[in-house]
Amino acid sequence: MNMIRKIFYFILLSLSMYSCSSRSGKFTVEGTLDNASGKTVYLKELTTNKGLLPIDSVQPGEKGHFELHGITDMPRFYSLNTSPKNYITLLVKPGDDIYITADADNFQDGYKVKGSNESELIRRVVEKQNAAIDRINKLGQVYRDSVDSPNILEIKKELDSTYRQIIKEHKEFTINFINEHPASFASLMALYQRIAPRSYVLNPQSDFKYFSKVDSNLIALYPESEAVKSLHDYVTDVREQMNNQSKIKKSLDIGSVAPEISLPDPHGDTLSLSSLRGKYVLLDFWASWCSPCRHENPNLVANYKKYHDKGFEIFQVSLDKSKESWEKAIQDDHLDWYHVSDLNYWHSVVVPLYNIQGIPANFLLDKDGKIIAKNLRGDELGKKLAQLFE
Repeated sequence: MNMIRKIFYFILLSLSMYSCSSRSGKFTVEGTLDNASGKTVYLKELTTNKGLLPIDSVQPGEKGHFELHGITDMPRFYSLNTSPKNYITLLVKPGDDIYITADADNFQDGYKVKGSNESELIRRVVEKQNAAIDRINKLGQVYRDSVDSPNILEIKKELDSTYRQIIKEHKEFTINFINEHPASFASLMALYQRIAPRSYVLNPQSDFKYFSKVDSNLIALYPESEAVKSLHDYVTDVREQMNNQSKIKKSLDIGSVAPEISLPDPHGDTLSLSSLRGKYVLLDFWASWCSPCRHENPNLVANYKKYHDKGFEIFQVSLDKSKESWEKAIQDDHLDWYHVSDLNYWHSVVVPLYNIQGIPANFLLDKDGKIIAKNLRGDELGKKLAQLFE
């Protein structure tokens, strides 16, 4: 489970504001449900380490009326449900008298809540989220129905455009919601929404200012809240990561000395990038499994043969995880220059060191080891080398 998912579930399961030894403050959750015959309504608290803690339950009356009671000394998240998959989330404060109207067969479809502003804000977020998910699901159905159509490419292009528009609109809603309610616990839920598998609405780095806004507001109001402290720690970690990335990017600016790399070659001997000072060096990141890298290798071979005797060298760093595949690719592609790898795939030490987001990637270094160009491929590499050597 990645960090975002961990924080998301922790927030949902642990949202509370203070650590107290006593519980006081009665509250009521009541309402009227359609299609309630034969069903039981459960009220459960979302806790940190005990999961869903049962608070109260009742079978609605003939007209679907139900009434549940609990005691809390602080605002807490609760689940109101008839089954694990049929629920709504409420934020309950001491003394609240919350009234719910809903369909017992589908709680989240058009339910109404009165008596709790925070619960109403949660409803708004969930309603918008579900609407976006429903629209996306319908796009998927259109694609499945059209897969054999002779116009499938045009249909897919239109569907992709509509999908991007749905994402854009829901992100705009989320941002506006957070800007309007930066101190609301509902904004905690808004921060970690997903409307497609592995597709979060907000990115903790590119949308960092919204995470920071909710954090700064809530930490000022509720510094003892475990959920708020958890968000604060997460935001602090992301900020530190971004600062580190900024430093790395600065170290890779044109004119900067390329960070040192010292890794084993295919024979197990350690080679250092700095040992090639005095030559122009193409520092190239690749892997045997990378098709674009393999397609670029003939271009590297041609330029190496043309300029090697004039002082051009290649230092190729592989992101392979199989030594056999790495060595075979070197031999098959006739790569007669320096090779190193720690065989750790994307976990290689060079990935964060050079902020590698994808391969192939390369840096052209001058005789002093300073970066003079980046990501030169195809004709661009030959043109740059011609400027240097001809």
